[in-house]
Amino acid sequence: MATSPTSLFRPALLHTWRAGYHRADLQRDLGAGLLVGVISLPLSMGLAIASGARPEQGLVTAIIGGLIVSILGGSRVQIGGPAGAFVGLCAAGVAQFGYGGLAVATLISGLLLIAMGVARLGKAITYIPIPVVIGFTTGIAVTIASTQVASLLGLPNRPFEYMHERIWWLWQQRAAASWLPMFIGLVTVTVIMLVRRWRPLWPGALIALVAVTAVTTALGLESGDHGLATIRSAFGDIPHGVPWPSLPTASLELGLGPDWHFTELWRKMLPILILAGSIALLGAIESLLSAVVADGMTGDRHDSNTELIAQGVANLTVPFFGGLPVTGVIARTSTNIRAGARSPVAGIVHSLTILFIMLALASLVLHIPLACLAGVLLVVCWGMAELRHWPHILGAGRSDAFLLPVAFILTVLLGLTWAVGAGVLLAMLFFVKRIVDTTQVERMGSDNGAEEEAGLVRPPGIDVFEVRGPFFFGAATLIRDLDGMLGAGTTALVLRLRNVPFIDATAAFSLRELAASCRRRHIRLVLSDVHTRPLADLDRHDLLAEIGRERVTATLEGAFAVLANEATATPAA
Repeated sequence: MATSPTSLFRPALLHTWRAGYHRADLQRDLGAGLLVGVISLPLSMGLAIASGARPEQGLVTAIIGGLIVSILGGSRVQIGGPAGAFVGLCAAGVAQFGYGGLAVATLISGLLLIAMGVARLGKAITYIPIPVVIGFTTGIAVTIASTQVASLLGLPNRPFEYMHERIWWLWQQRAAASWLPMFIGLVTVTVIMLVRRWRPLWPGALIALVAVTAVTTALGLESGDHGLATIRSAFGDIPHGVPWPSLPTASLELGLGPDWHFTELWRKMLPILILAGSIALLGAIESLLSAVVADGMTGDRHDSNTELIAQGVANLTVPFFGGLPVTGVIARTSTNIRAGARSPVAGIVHSLTILFIMLALASLVLHIPLACLAGVLLVVCWGMAELRHWPHILGAGRSDAFLLPVAFILTVLLGLTWAVGAGVLLAMLFFVKRIVDTTQVERMGSDNGAEEEAGLVRPPGIDVFEVRGPFFFGAATLIRDLDGMLGAGTTALVLRLRNVPFIDATAAFSLRELAASCRRRHIRLVLSDVHTRPLADLDRHDLLAEIGRERVTATLEGAFAVLANEATATPAA
């Protein structure tokens, strides 16, 4: 039956209004949205700078992207905007292609996210193992922290594709480091932690930002030879509002000649397509994990496919305003819930709050020290590192304890794409290994209790083997091993499949080899206790015709009866 548009795309905002929206809900949404808006202000600017972009690009992302996610998204309380998870990818994209290349990759990622939602892949994204997710989340936190070291040392912040390149450059510039930015960053972190300790509902990041900026401005530390870089000294003026939309210009040095071919264009564009795929995958993972966390805190249930479509529309839109990739963010969403948000109206208020600050207070924002923003991001990194989960996962041992550090190391050294791809592949291999370990093929003795209970008498020369567990490619070699276990006096083989849930193509091929070997050795093969699904699998792979439908029975008794009838019919023939 065709899927109706309403079942595929169901914005939570529309559902909220239909269910009834009252003045008390609006009051709570206004309070939550204002709080999250002021919290998002420093984070959006800091994440943009860490990504190799300008601070206003982070604000535009929070305004436009956050507004679209709240209006179209499938979660009632999701907050969208720039995320720390994107910093490594964005910095690498800006360093390799410039912002124009990153904008093109963001546009393509938006199309991919919409395609994921339309294809109903929202649930599939959540199948990535938790050790892999926590591993690359911790790796992202370390990567972001490494981007802030330059600001803390009073050095110019340069984008690098890999973290080891950034560390080597910082080591080479160590002689130019200054103590004042380090002190400013330490004070910022201290103020945030104290506010969290004594007033957890207050916006600690904003309080630290305002207090430190006021003190450094009053003392004149942003001028002279003190070396304290601010947003003004690093980026100049920032616009008082959101720019008019325009087509993103991709300043890509493709180097195509007049007689270029499609294969050459494909080779030149492949890196940016890989970047787009990475942004889409990470955005899907981050936003849906955030929505799941929100469901756990509110008792609500989000629509994952609608959320993916909303994220796709947001990423299709923000490049036209000079923004960065958009996703749902866990920390700001959690703050939104704790502040009492009831509906997507809180997310809309959050975006409008940032817009108002950008319109009215942009001249004051210019005085914020970069070291202060670095301190804010260091606190964010500590929160997103998920270190509290490491002891539990490592203590569990086995594959999970291996996947966690591998995902972390690959994220730090090679990037998120390698970490997720390798992590998921390894998880699949470990899963297959575990399933293989649960599948067994063993010989059943003639004194088997089931045979005695059923009053069955096994004729001489009959071997009975039982397969327990999924019969798939990982366990196919067990059938080949069984062939070598048949004795010289064996005249018939009964293979019991009562505990087999399905049979795949590789296992069917092994059964075909076993049947051929039995024919060569004049051993009759019977399959017993075959349930409906394995029976359909046998038919699908043409094994019923090859083995003989009469030799596939529903019970062990039926298998013995088939063999007895064949034994009595053979002399007469």
